[in-house]
Amino acid sequence: MKQFLYSFVMLGLFVSFASGADAKIWRLNNSNGQTLNPAINADFTGTIQQMHDDSRVQNGDTVHVEQSSYTYGSLTMTKRLIIIGPGYFQNENPKTQVTKDYGATIGVLNISSSAAAGSVISGLSFSGSNIYLGADRLIFENNYVTNVYTQIYIGSGNATNIDSIVMRSNYIVANYAGYHPITVRPSTTGQISNFIFSNNIVSTGVLNNTTGLFLNSLFSGIIRNNTFYGGMNMFVYNMYVVNNLSNLSTAGASGNGFENCVLEYNMGVNNNQYVVPSRLNTNNTNTNNLTNVTQLLIGTGSTDGKWDLQASSPAKGAGKNGVDLGAFGGQIPYTLSGMPRVPNIYSISIAPINPGASSISVTVSAKSN
Repeated sequence: MKQFLYSFVMLGLFVSFASGADAKIWRLNNSNGQTLNPAINADFTGTIQQMHDDSRVQNGDTVHVEQSSYTYGSLTMTKRLIIIGPGYFQNENPKTQVTKDYGATIGVLNISSSAAAGSVISGLSFSGSNIYLGADRLIFENNYVTNVYTQIYIGSGNATNIDSIVMRSNYIVANYAGYHPITVRPSTTGQISNFIFSNNIVSTGVLNNTTGLFLNSLFSGIIRNNTFYGGMNMFVYNMYVVNNLSNLSTAGASGNGFENCVLEYNMGVNNNQYVVPSRLNTNNTNTNNLTNVTQLLIGTGSTDGKWDLQASSPAKGAGKNGVDLGAFGGQIPYTLSGMPRVPNIYSISIAPINPGASSISVTVSAKSN
């Protein structure tokens, strides 16, 4: 009953999210393999690729990928779609979803076709080896990249220029030696302009040969209000770097590297993170950066919530224009559990039903994100 009510009400709430007057909203749910009762009556019940390839699904449509303990498989996109999952860490944070046991997981994601330009990917968990973001005007937000071997490749893979890729409010974990979780796609020679990396939490652990952002001179854009945990956070060119936190202090940490960058209002526990970067450090403008500061993160609680700031943290209000530093500050703060920017129902209560009753009492709790 809960699953049916959730799906039915969510469909109504999301109608206004469609991107055009003729755009449609579709439901993808492969939970029927669990022999749920009542069964899920979604538009599609197979893989996410089968849904994408269906001729009924057109450019501009929205797809809600619903919670399931089964993977939805990998996806190669050749259509402009808005794909929305339920988020992650459902059991760890309040007011997430009615069903908290699982999210929606897909494997490899490949957005390389120009026909997929303008797509949005939100609220999903990724367990595949690679993610390719290689089309214009992409938004990749509120996602959980969980496989330690996953690399997010940015760029076309050829000489085509790419404009406007936004990665924001994602939770990214990579602790496999020698991997760079966000880096340029192999064989790319075209420029990647207006790359925005904002309000993400990136953990690479203590591995000194694993850099969170490894972006070569083809890139230009903004790195803003992120929280990094790792010996090496960034090795980047041509970026405006502002309001970031770097909070791992280890004896072997090699620090960050910048060239042709503007760095301001960042905070690190070591000099080599922002004040005196230990790699590159050429043609940079470096102002109002802080070092050797105990940042006073919450440190306990949910997997993502522990990275927020304590009330007494020196990073509170220390950013440009008085915003908080790190992923939870700025205009679009990190959202706990990767809840997508649409309304969600987090509680349904059905009163006991008396024999012969002509009505039932249902209490629904919802919020906007």
